[in-house]
Amino acid sequence: MKFFVRILPYLVCILFFIAYSTLSVVRHDHYQSFGFDLGINDQITWEYSKFKPPITTIDHIPFISKLDVHIETVYPLLSPLYWIWSDPRMLLILQAGFVCFSGLAVYFLAKRYRINIWIQFALLFSYLTFYGVQNALWFDVHSATFAAAFTAWFIYCLVTKKTKLTILFFVLAITGKENVAGTIFLISVVYYFIAKDKKGIYFSIASLLYLAITFGIYFPNFVEGGYRFEDPGGLFSNLNPLLMINTPEKLQVYWYTFLSYGFLSLLNPLYLIPVLGNLASYFILGASVTTAQGLFLQYRIVLAPLMSWATILIITKHKWLNKTYVAVYLVMCVLVVQYVLHLPLSYLAKQWFWGEPQAARNIDKLITYLPNDASVVSQNNITPHISERSNIFTLWPATKNFVNSSPCQKTSCNWFRWSGNPQYLIVDTSSDWDARHLLENIPDFVDGLKNLEQAKIIERYKVIGNAKLFKIMQQLN
Repeated sequence: MKFFVRILPYLVCILFFIAYSTLSVVRHDHYQSFGFDLGINDQITWEYSKFKPPITTIDHIPFISKLDVHIETVYPLLSPLYWIWSDPRMLLILQAGFVCFSGLAVYFLAKRYRINIWIQFALLFSYLTFYGVQNALWFDVHSATFAAAFTAWFIYCLVTKKTKLTILFFVLAITGKENVAGTIFLISVVYYFIAKDKKGIYFSIASLLYLAITFGIYFPNFVEGGYRFEDPGGLFSNLNPLLMINTPEKLQVYWYTFLSYGFLSLLNPLYLIPVLGNLASYFILGASVTTAQGLFLQYRIVLAPLMSWATILIITKHKWLNKTYVAVYLVMCVLVVQYVLHLPLSYLAKQWFWGEPQAARNIDKLITYLPNDASVVSQNNITPHISERSNIFTLWPATKNFVNSSPCQKTSCNWFRWSGNPQYLIVDTSSDWDARHLLENIPDFVDGLKNLEQAKIIERYKVIGNAKLFKIMQQLN
């Protein structure tokens, strides 16, 4: 029995690793992943593996260095694995592995604090099923997801005084995504107040230095246009605390974040400082990034290690909470959130998730006719399947005005734009796709393609069902 208890946390992490890997790979295989961000991150990891600079052509600003957008060291570190298997699914599986096995940091931390064994497993379960974790692992690949795993291990190593490993995960976390250094700073400050350990001061100072260099020197002076995700007036141009609570979707973030851990962390506001600081980096400093304000995508994943640590500290402080019934309560809270939000793990039980669209099979066949070294422009959900090439561009919907010789017999026609000089265009006009995949509604998308054909910009090369491969006869002006 003792042996089983010892290996159980590892088995739990393995089980979730299999589940999340399956979710993300099946989603990708069914053409539900996107050029933003899986295609971009696959392209730059492939380039790193070839000892090339991380220049992405998929971004809406093509031929830009990924280091001009984000500081993300995880991709060059992972790139040697592309020598074994160069495929976007490698990134998807690695991401799931990093996050799932970082759950052990939460489990070991709870064990270190001598928390009830059932609460240890409940906290591991809470971490691995947190809504931010599920949404991040479901939706493509992001450096913030890796950074969250590094943050979990940083907290564990800091608390357990494993100095060398703490330094390692500190470096991995702050360079995993540029804004994570702010969260690490707050973790270090709170740790100092709790443990009175000078290492908290050292890591907080190092975090501030990194932030100063990154946002005070690097982005303003070495990146054209500065930091892409700051407010138009500057990073600190709108320090309005009301931005923390000014929309219903932000209030939902607080509700489901605290509910996921049974509201226990509210018993001591000190432990919530890293949580609130992390949210402030998006709600206030990054208020202009509208996609980062709610429950979904990858933006809430760093809250998982922060909320786990805060809950552990609360249970340690209030001995009456260190009982088996709290483990039951935490699991019930997790299940409520899972049910209400219908989070991605539930998709594994859905027939629609496993059914491969005929459109996906058609595109798979069509891609075999695309030369491996060809320059190509493609729609958003096809891009990550062909992104390991130097010249692959995103197909952007547009309109074009005509004075005469209008291909649509109107003065303004549905049209497209792309960058570079691609040789091929690959699309699929199946009803399985929507504006997320096409960046346009289907009728206007189809109409734009007809107009390009009518104007002899493109010529059909191969058609399989609704999947179409065109040769580009002349470049767009």
